[in-house]
Amino acid sequence: MLALTFQIGSDCVALDVRRVRRVIPRVKLAPAPSGARGIAGQFVYRGQVVPVVDFFRLAGAGECPAHLSSRIVLVQWPSDSDRLVGLLATQVADIRDLPAPPSDADSPQGFGPPVADGQAMIRHLNVDRLLAAVELEPAVLTLPGGAGA
Repeated sequence: MLALTFQIGSDCVALDVRRVRRVIPRVKLAPAPSGARGIAGQFVYRGQVVPVVDFFRLAGAGECPAHLSSRIVLVQWPSDSDRLVGLLATQVADIRDLPAPPSDADSPQGFGPPVADGQAMIRHLNVDRLLAAVELEPAVLTLPGGAGA
């Protein structure tokens, strides 16, 4: 499985590239109209309001650092829709060929158990489980005026 890798604190995390729509530089975010845990804010991408989830906030590690390597990874969510959600992470720079994780290895928060990759440990990310745990409210996924994002 080809996976995009990035850091969340000291953890290296892998996301299946088939879920990635775009990787864009970190941009200034507007406040999101939601109190959902882990939401860093929102921005407009190609006419769509995109909520952005901060992995560092979800992990209880404060805010994602503003490094040059910090990026917003855009994924479709739910996977069968045209809606986008941004995932804010740091050290987003590598695509690796990794063994696919076991289908039952995810925690309710979407992170699989650590697996060895040479000298490093990597945790696979199930983005559907992660975003379900965040409980994004429909208001976050809606454009002003009530049109769907």
